[in-house]
Amino acid sequence: MEIQLEGVIRASRFDPRAQGKQFLGAAIGCSDGSVWVIDDSEQSPFHAFAARQVVVSGEPCNPPGQHLIGWPGAKQPGHFRVSTMRPVEVAPDLELVEVGSGRSVRGRFDRGTSDSGESILSFVSESGDAFLVVNDPAGATVGRGVEVWAYPVQPSVQRPGGQYLWIIPPCSAADLWEWRRRRS
Repeated sequence: MEIQLEGVIRASRFDPRAQGKQFLGAAIGCSDGSVWVIDDSEQSPFHAFAARQVVVSGEPCNPPGQHLIGWPGAKQPGHFRVSTMRPVEVAPDLELVEVGSGRSVRGRFDRGTSDSGESILSFVSESGDAFLVVNDPAGATVGRGVEVWAYPVQPSVQRPGGQYLWIIPPCSAADLWEWRRRRS
């Protein structure tokens, strides 16, 4: 059953000075003290809402694999599968104004040029649907068939028409380190 939560997004970035395993995903901290883990990937689109008040729709879930056993200053965290996320207030510096539910998609990356001569990364699904990619995904290789995790998104800045995706392709540790370097 789908429910709605409102709270502040807590998202962590990799800290090379930190000791031990780091949580690099995103969670929503609600006013009642509850914390819900919404993603465990440091590449997730939810990082675009870090420290922002958001409204999310979705459902509690019990994902396979590892679970957080505690969260500083909060009750035991739950896990939440997001179907939509929107900021409570749209600010000029926001990258996205909506994120939809992530899903697995097969296809290939393609590179083109915008009307202004800017390089554009797109993703073409196996069924031929083309999407503009709004993020800088680690390990994206143009032309090769790949299965990715994709989120439909709505960018806050007016861009060329079309459907937009935030994509997380499979990547190597070297790809991830290079991606971290580009973002620092």
